[in-house]
Amino acid sequence: MRNLMGKRTLLYGLRRPRIGVLLLLIFLLIALPASADSGSPQISIIGPKNGSAISAGDVKVYVAVQNFSLVNKLGQANIAGEGHLHYYMDVPVPRTPGKPAVTAVGTFAPTTNITFTWKNVTPGSHNFSVQLANNDHTPLIPLVYSSVNVTVSDLTMKTMSSDNVTINLVAKNIAFNTTKITVPAGADIDVNFDNQDQYVPHNFAVYTDASAKTAIFQGKTITGPAKITYTFVAPTSPGTYFFRCDIHPATMNGQFIVE
Repeated sequence: MRNLMGKRTLLYGLRRPRIGVLLLLIFLLIALPASADSGSPQISIIGPKNGSAISAGDVKVYVAVQNFSLVNKLGQANIAGEGHLHYYMDVPVPRTPGKPAVTAVGTFAPTTNITFTWKNVTPGSHNFSVQLANNDHTPLIPLVYSSVNVTVSDLTMKTMSSDNVTINLVAKNIAFNTTKITVPAGADIDVNFDNQDQYVPHNFAVYTDASAKTAIFQGKTITGPAKITYTFVAPTSPGTYFFRCDIHPATMNGQFIVE
């Protein structure tokens, strides 16, 4: 009987550490998922980049959101962990707790989309911001927002040297993205032409004047979506010339200025 009791005591002693390890594993399995799921809401602007230079016209802002559900419940009661986005242009981000984070018309846009396009942005320095908002448009507390500063240029032209110029020209919605191009006299011109109009033919051509009777350069017509690079030499005489799409001359044209 004494030997039997001794064996039972030994077995019990061996089992206790195993039970402790098992309990520890169960605790970790319960605790780890909760830790992985935790995290505060975050937002960041992924485009355009802070400090970048972009062309005048439509500017699309792209954002990334984490640990927050975007829901189409604008104006409804708040629910923790959900809401929408407020996009801003050239205004300080509203920060007052409990007060709708809205600004003047034309500088603010509420949406659940992770992209937003600001129309007809003019040349100059601009600030774009976006913040997470509750259903009732009040800001999250603590505040969660992101901002970038960019420089918007009037031209899609980048001067590489006095004799070599690259122009990035876009055709979209039966319109060019600029109505004025300025180049040095006699420069070698490369036009990177991007036709974004699906199934629509466009080209780029330069003439001495708006009558389009005398061509300086006529580019090949391409049907969108498609891209092509045109190469030609600018006139040697300074002055204001004329460019257009030969297929849509009434709506797609502008000044080709030689300095």
